[in-house]
Amino acid sequence: MKNIIIIAGPNGAGKTTFAREFLPHEAACPTFINADLIAQGLSPFRPAAAAVRAGRIMLELIADCVRRGESFAIETTLSGRSYARMIPGWKQAGDRVAIFFLELPSVERPSREWRIAWRKAGTTFPRR
Repeated sequence: MKNIIIIAGPNGAGKTTFAREFLPHEAACPTFINADLIAQGLSPFRPAAAAVRAGRIMLELIADCVRRGESFAIETTLSGRSYARMIPGWKQAGDRVAIFFLELPSVERPSREWRIAWRKAGTTFPRR
């Protein structure tokens, strides 16, 4: 039985920061699959330009871990339906799936990290 950890939440909620501390120290999970980090590796100066390719690579890496029976963790906003289709199959195969959902500190005032994440993604931040 493998452990599959899903670290979810909106951009800027601190998913990657949480993963870097939690996964190796508390969860003993060395395999962390993160599309944003993959995109930064593919295109360090324009990661947003590599987002689609990084997403495909992430799905391939997930499939590889599942096929090999290895535990892994992923980071996601859960904005799509991909994982909703995958999770039941993982559970049916006897895998343990844990979801950690991180939230923003406030809807009215996004965190500094959230603004930085939006800028890094190449997205403009809506002004009030």
